[in-house]
Amino acid sequence: MCDCVVLFADVPPAVQEYDDIFQSQSLQTYFTLSKQIGGEVQAQASIVERLFALERDFLVSAANHKKPADSVFVGLLEPIRSRIQAVQDIREKNRASKLFTHLSAVSESIPALGWIAVSPTPAPYIKEMTDAGQFYINRVLKDYKDKEPLHVDWARAWIDVLQQLQAFVKKNHTTGVSWNPRGNDLSGVSHSNSASRSLGGGGPPPPPGPPPPMDPQLFKCNFPPQPQHDGPDVRAALFQELNKGDKVSSGLKKVTADMQTHKNTALRAGATVPDSPVRGGSVGSASGAAASKIGPNGPPKLELNGKKWEVQNQRGNANIVISDTEMNHSIYIYRCADSVVSVKGKVSSITVDSCSKTSVVCESLVSFAEVVNSQRTQIQVMGKVPTVQIDKSDGVQIYLSKDSVDCQVFSAKSSEMNVSIPKADGDFVEHPVPEQFRTRYDPSKGKLVTEANEQA
Repeated sequence: MCDCVVLFADVPPAVQEYDDIFQSQSLQTYFTLSKQIGGEVQAQASIVERLFALERDFLVSAANHKKPADSVFVGLLEPIRSRIQAVQDIREKNRASKLFTHLSAVSESIPALGWIAVSPTPAPYIKEMTDAGQFYINRVLKDYKDKEPLHVDWARAWIDVLQQLQAFVKKNHTTGVSWNPRGNDLSGVSHSNSASRSLGGGGPPPPPGPPPPMDPQLFKCNFPPQPQHDGPDVRAALFQELNKGDKVSSGLKKVTADMQTHKNTALRAGATVPDSPVRGGSVGSASGAAASKIGPNGPPKLELNGKKWEVQNQRGNANIVISDTEMNHSIYIYRCADSVVSVKGKVSSITVDSCSKTSVVCESLVSFAEVVNSQRTQIQVMGKVPTVQIDKSDGVQIYLSKDSVDCQVFSAKSSEMNVSIPKADGDFVEHPVPEQFRTRYDPSKGKLVTEANEQA
């Protein structure tokens, strides 16, 4: 990897502190060990290195210029935004990689470098992104603790870099990027070659830009327009209804036994949320948008691509069987709905991504079973599986065999998770995975202690 930072003779103090992070042992250890690990991890780290350099350019410009207009600022953000996306693309393109956990650890937390677009709480934002990657950091620490210390050092170095960045922002940019109110105007400066000029030593450059600012629409609720009524008339009608006393409920329809789900099993079996829009229009638009990201969106696919079986866009197919497998094969099930996938033989891993009401039955796994961005998913392991990972999913049912009772389950941002353990008579006992936690400070240990809330 190249040395992407050239220090100027007159560097603002805040930028000097940022340079301390760039030249810190932790970040340099991350770069060095990424090169030793090689492959996709090295490629990802090279983009991360360039990303830190571009962010330094931005901070130099902020220290020497006034805050620009929003229209100018958005243009400055594009180069770093595109590199953050490039870091995440490496992960998405290499889901079958044996280093996928490493790629995910960086991919999930790299948006922390977008703090320059966050106001007024950039430091907590970095902490949030760090926590998002912690799930995969912990996986690396666990998987390589007794095998390859190099990977453990790599994971610890990366998390330490993010913690240093958070401390730097909290001290120097508490409520957002600190611009120079007496500096020059950025609106008339060309930014197309800012990065190259910073490397050429021609003086402090204007910024090439971090990720775009958060869309304010994310914080707005699109409530349907309320009908305009004459206030007094509406209230008078309401009180007139209430004054009916016991007769106020006379107009309600009676719910018969065949209409009650707890008495009519047919209703329970086919109960789904209707597709018809909620009266009023846009109330259900947000949930509809989320649902559109799950389930088939193209032609069905079932094929072996290299060492990865790809099962995609299957709907209502309960007879998907993958039998020609090898131990180094991985199974990737993507955007399927109302389907059942049966995997014969021992394979490396199984990933269920963006699926709905999909069941997987497999024999044995060398590495892990993973459920991500999915709803109402079931996985049954007939043989051995060391690890199950659940991320951003709801309604996940895991059925383990007697050979897998020592399986470890890792979950993050998920709900309605259950693990069923077999009894001697063959029946299963269902155990819910905790979703709520209680955290308290333990003076004797000098740290926070988190425990599962058993009543959750």
